[in-house]
Amino acid sequence: MGSNWLFERIAPFYDAAIRFLDPEPLRDYLDLPTEGRLLDLGGGTGRVAFAFRGMAGSTVVADAAWGMLRVARRRSNLLPVQALAEHLPFVDEAFDRIIIVDALHHFIDAAAAIREAARVLRRGGRLVIEEPDIRRWPVRGIALLERLIGLRSRFLPGEHIRELMEAAGLQAREYVDPRSFRLWVVGHKEEIAR
Repeated sequence: MGSNWLFERIAPFYDAAIRFLDPEPLRDYLDLPTEGRLLDLGGGTGRVAFAFRGMAGSTVVADAAWGMLRVARRRSNLLPVQALAEHLPFVDEAFDRIIIVDALHHFIDAAAAIREAARVLRRGGRLVIEEPDIRRWPVRGIALLERLIGLRSRFLPGEHIRELMEAAGLQAREYVDPRSFRLWVVGHKEEIAR
């Protein structure tokens, strides 16, 4: 029994139990608004994507857990798509902005998920990954708790996420907020030189 089973069960209560912190840094790293498409990869109930409603031409929430997507479907202006992060059902360069918020550590293969995100990101687009900073002791406690309750969580340090983005062909930079135990890794897909 994998973690999808657990997410199916907690979907109706997820938004009440897990708060989305201040969206401002994420919005700034994404360079919103954009007229293009936004993908919330591993977006679950769409709570993060919903915070950016109206800041993109269209918004897709992709997640493996259908129970989470049922909740997202009730939110206006979000298109839920059931998909594994490692095998996205989108054409190359389909999105202008991609976010992965508090989800990378749940993916089966983080490197494959980042490669897929880079594939569906258009040239000139941005991929922003927000994760708890595993280098901080409180986050290490959360990681242990997630493993004890049966989640296959694998938290990665920011420099490792940055290296995975660079291996996928993105220019990447890491930002840390020590007050909130969060980090962001921002990847940019270069325009083709003319």
